[in-house]
Amino acid sequence: MRGMSNRGVIAAAVGIGAGLLLAAAYFGAPYAGLHVSPTVVMIWVAIFVFGSTVALITQTALTKTADKSPKPWRRLSDLARGDYPHFPKSGLRLVLKPDTVIEEWGVVKHPDKYKDGDAFLTIKKATGKAIFNPVVISRLFGVMAGFGNFLHIILVNEHDEFIGYIPAPYARLRMTGPEAENRIRKYVVDVLDKPSERSIDLREIGGLSMNETIGDNELITEALRKLSEGLFRGFVVFRGRRNRKPLGVIWEDDLYRAAMKKD
Repeated sequence: MRGMSNRGVIAAAVGIGAGLLLAAAYFGAPYAGLHVSPTVVMIWVAIFVFGSTVALITQTALTKTADKSPKPWRRLSDLARGDYPHFPKSGLRLVLKPDTVIEEWGVVKHPDKYKDGDAFLTIKKATGKAIFNPVVISRLFGVMAGFGNFLHIILVNEHDEFIGYIPAPYARLRMTGPEAENRIRKYVVDVLDKPSERSIDLREIGGLSMNETIGDNELITEALRKLSEGLFRGFVVFRGRRNRKPLGVIWEDDLYRAAMKKD
C-alpha cells in the first residue's frame, strides 16, 4: 500500500509540475514582451486538463507491473485439479469383466440413486479366453446414458495395465441402440484382444490409444513436444512412470493453457 501511495504522490507531483510549467509559459509571456490573450480562463482549463492527463499517464506507467513469464520447469504434477479433467476419486468406480453380472450392481437395480454422482468405468480383459458380450456392455451404457457425470472409460489388460481411453459421452450416445454392438466390438472387444494393433482405432471416436500416456513428473514443455511429434490430441496422465495409476486425461488445449499460465 505504501508503494502504491508513493507512486500516486509521484504521479500527482509530475502532473502538477507539468501544469505549472505550461502556466509559466503562458503567464510569463507578458514579461517577455508578448501579448496575453483575454481568454485566460480557457488557458487555465487547458492547463488543468494537461496536468491531469500527464498525472494519469504517469501513475498508470508507475503502477503497471511487469508480466510474469510462464515457468518452463513446471511439471504436470504442479497443476491443480481444475487445470485438466481428473478421474473422480469418489462416487461409482466400476470394474467390468466378462463374467460380471451387471444385474447385481446397485447402479443397474436403482440407477436413480446414482445418476447425479460421479461415475468412472474400467473395462478389464479376462485372464483366460473369455470375451465380453457386447449386448451386456450396451445395456450398461443404456442404464448410465443419463448420468451427466459419467465422463471417462478406460480399458485395461488382465494385469491392470492401461490400453485405451474412451470418452464416456460417446459411449452413452453411440454405444446404445441399433449400431451399438458393432461399435462395442470394434472399440472395446477388439482393442482388448489386440491392443497393440487396434487401440489406435480409439482416435476415431475421440479416445486415446495405449501409446498416448504420460507421467505426471513430465515437464509441460516436454508434454507439448511429445504432443506435436506424435500428432496426439492429449494424454492419459499417470502417477509417476506407472501405467496402473491413472490420474486423468489432459487435452491439447489444457496443455497450452498450462504452458501460458502465469504464477
